Amino acid sequence: MAKKKKSMKKKVAKKKKLAKKPKGKKIIKKRPAQKSKAGKKGKKGTAMAYLGLGSNVGDREEFIEQAIFLLDKNPNIEMVKHSSNFETEAEGEGNQPAFLNAAVAIRTKLAPHKLLEACQEIEVTLGREREIEWGPRTIDIDILLYDDEVVSDDKLQIPHPLLHERLFVLKPLSEVAPNQMHPILEKSVSALYEARKAETGEKYDDDLPGFKEIKGGTYDDYEKW
Repeated sequence: MAKKKKSMKKKVAKKKKLAKKPKGKKIIKKRPAQKSKAGKKGKKGTAMAYLGLGSNVGDREEFIEQAIFLLDKNPNIEMVKHSSNFETEAEGEGNQPAFLNAAVAIRTKLAPHKLLEACQEIEVTLGREREIEWGPRTIDIDILLYDDEVVSDDKLQIPHPLLHERLFVLKPLSEVAPNQMHPILEKSVSALYEARKAETGEKYDDDLPGFKEIKGGTYDDYEKW
């Protein structure tokens, strides 16, 4: 019995000792932050996109300038750079007037389909009519590239499916984004332009057919409009 009492006293003393021991701060282990799986972006929540512009009705240069103005006026779009304007022979229905073509680089918060809607609204504002496929138009705005994304559905295809075949698109685009990669063909814009130019075997000078530079375009010029 004496041994049992001593054992009980030891247990009680041990519990009292543990109770008096000061408690340390509780350490909470945090999980390491996971990197976003989203594609590469420019500024936070924005993407770099490249648009092709064309006009062959009325004051073509004015329509292109107005389209650029309205794009930049959108709070979700920032104009970064625009190319020179180039005159090219029309493709499509009948004997159409020559086109004036340009390309712009923009930074946008809009997702691809929302950007498409914004471009189409500007086309309507500037009197675009879609009665004839590839027919005359006051303004045409195409999404050529959107970061390195690939989109394919009934409403939108990115990269533009004819981008690598159209010299009148590749020429101005090579001015604003020569090193931008085509996400499917895995070639730069400048490489695609040079390859297509070599395939056609045409020479481009100041006489049509080919390209005729109408007006040099820089962001500084845009600010003056």
